[in-house]
Amino acid sequence: MTAKAGITTKVVPRIRDVPQALWDDKVARGHPFKSAAFLSCLEASFPERKFGYLIVSQGADVVGLAVITEERLDLSLLLPEQVGTLAQGVRKVLPGFLSLGLGMVGTFETAERHWWYDAQRVSEHDFARALLAACDEVCGNAALLLVRDFMEALPEDVRLESWFLQRGFKQVANHPMAMVTLDGLSSEAHFQRLKKKSRQNLRKKLKDAEALGFQVERVRDFRPLIDECYPLYLQVHEGASEFKRNPFPRAFFETIAERMPTTSSFLTLRDSAGHLIAFILTGTGGGINNPFCIGMDYARTEGTPAYYLMMWKEIEHAARTGCRVVDLGLTSYFVKQTVGAELEGMTMAARIQSAWLRPLLNPLLPALLSEKQPQERRKFRVSTFDDDSQPPTDQAA
Repeated sequence: MTAKAGITTKVVPRIRDVPQALWDDKVARGHPFKSAAFLSCLEASFPERKFGYLIVSQGADVVGLAVITEERLDLSLLLPEQVGTLAQGVRKVLPGFLSLGLGMVGTFETAERHWWYDAQRVSEHDFARALLAACDEVCGNAALLLVRDFMEALPEDVRLESWFLQRGFKQVANHPMAMVTLDGLSSEAHFQRLKKKSRQNLRKKLKDAEALGFQVERVRDFRPLIDECYPLYLQVHEGASEFKRNPFPRAFFETIAERMPTTSSFLTLRDSAGHLIAFILTGTGGGINNPFCIGMDYARTEGTPAYYLMMWKEIEHAARTGCRVVDLGLTSYFVKQTVGAELEGMTMAARIQSAWLRPLLNPLLPALLSEKQPQERRKFRVSTFDDDSQPPTDQAA
């Protein structure tokens, strides 16, 4: 614990040691999958990961919070499969072979800013210093430190990032967030404002789904479905071209179901014969609907409108439950823009932790770590006049 001008800081290892209501309000800002309950699920599911929570106080009042993690990043996941097999053998002798100690303000599973501070009580400079000191405390074995994510559209984030950039960090581009803003709109009204090409494309996809006999169901208590759904999640995880890392363990889904029963659900998709062919784990609460992760039986869904159907059903669900935003997560492609998602740019601050390697490797970080940005497209119609404005069918549900 440190103290300066009435400000004290400490780092605790578990979210249960943090004022949870304050965390949910100020850091998660109502997002169910950034909440204290969600972080407790991550702690339970990833015991090998080190968590640290910065608490900045002034007297009895908490005036700043942040989450910091440290873990080994398996670099073999980024390389050909044969290298991964070789790495597994070598690790029996050298456990750290082809892995990197990664420290992070944030977690792999969450996005946007991972901190909060009361600017009326603690200065930006003092909070940033406390955050960096907490990173040094939590991430003692990290070779690389990331501070994420700074929202490009928020001046306060730009200022805070500049503090880190002035202290040896390099700016790195993250994938942007894809967000559908409803703010009280019905799904029909949202559909009406999409540009003509998107409306035509989406309507065709939904009609094709209806013709195929696809059936969608929202399941609250999804524990009985985990055995059937988990292999579908692994299919998507193994086929992903980015975000390469170890998959969620099966226990993660069980823990979510047990600890977040009112804010989590499965959206399931079955074919005309009743076979489960896809699902989405969704978090809903605080005015936010977040389709968090998806699983698909590629053999049964390839070439079908399954993805579009499920994305649209998530937007319908968000509108029905009064959500102001649909958080479609990080994105590297344009498909989510078809359903009206707008991109929100984010950056990270990165630094090599070794003082003697930093001058050599730090300049390479933007090129090595920056994510390719998807092309931004027009999402909405230019005028209110259009002769093709019928809302999509709801029959495939």
